[in-house]
Formats: sequence, structure tokens, C-alpha cells
Amino acid sequence: MSSACLCMRHLALASVFVVVLAVGCASTSASKTTKVATTTQDQRFSMVGSGLQTSALITKDGAQGPQVNVGRFDNGATIRGTVDNRVADLRISGNRASGTWGSVPLNLEVDDSGGQLKMNGLIAGRPSNWTASGEAINGTIGFCAYDLQRQGDSYVGSRSCGRGIGNATVQFPSTIGEWEPINVGVLMALLMATP
Repeated sequence: MSSACLCMRHLALASVFVVVLAVGCASTSASKTTKVATTTQDQRFSMVGSGLQTSALITKDGAQGPQVNVGRFDNGATIRGTVDNRVADLRISGNRASGTWGSVPLNLEVDDSGGQLKMNGLIAGRPSNWTASGEAINGTIGFCAYDLQRQGDSYVGSRSCGRGIGNATVQFPSTIGEWEPINVGVLMALLMATP
């Protein structure tokens, strides 16, 4: 694809979404088009709601926070660290990630088309299928189901993790744009899959 086509594609997408992040830069390709809305404030992923609070500082090298210490290794081909006291060890190849998180498998495939990310796989040992766009995050990630709509620089709506339905607000930092789409999917899986 020519650089002119890439520039036109990016201009068109920018009118709908803000470019976002992906956990370990698997390449420095100019085709990064991760499609979740972001905030330009503190460079943190944040999820708050009924009895929950998760946050992590997001950089091109990984994600760090109170329950999160994940890094990008081997030029983006490996993501390792801990999330919620469980070891994550994942291999990235193209639009797929596979490995373990704790004692269970984590397998994920991401389709970056049609103005959104479509994720499908096995997260926290559970079948998972969700979409993320500049307007919404919907579907099941591990143990949790989401129905979030964009409001300003946040996604706001409901989250259900087997203990009833509660409110949730999720924010992504602009630094998410430094990650590939598969890495954004992995980050969402690790940070949003458990109660």
C-alpha cells in the first residue's frame, strides 16, 4: 500500500476515532489504526465502577499499575509480566497472541477492519468475543461482559462479572496509539477480564 493511501486512510479514521495503543509494538509500521477513543490527560488506562478500580500507566514499553506490571520484550514478539498476581507469558505473531495467564491459556485473535477491532479467543480460560471502536466496547472478555458507549473521552455503561450488573467507566490514554491492534486486544483482555 502506498504511503499516500496510508495517509488518506489515517486522515479518514482520525475524523472518527483517536489513534490508540497496543501492548508491545510488534513493528513500527505506519499502518497502526487501533480504534478506541482516548484521553489526553494522565497517560493511564482507568476502569472504575461499582466496587472496582483498575489503573495502569501505559507506555510504548508496557503497562504498570497497582495490580499490573506487563512489559514488551523481543521487539514486541513477547509480552510478559503480572496482572492481579497472575503471571502472563504471551507470544505475539501477526494478529494472534497465545500463551498463559496464571494457570489457564490465553489465546486471542484480532481483526482490525471496518472501523473497529474485533477480538475473539480464550481469555482467563473462557470463550471471549468483543468489539472496540471509537463509539463503543461490547461483548464478553473472560469472566466479564461489557456494554459501554462513548461519552466524551470515556466509555460509560454496564459491566457484569457474575455478581450482577454494575456501572463502569473506562478510559484509554493516547499512548495506546503506540501499540499494535493485537497488543491493544491483549491489554484489554488482561485488564478487563476478571471481577
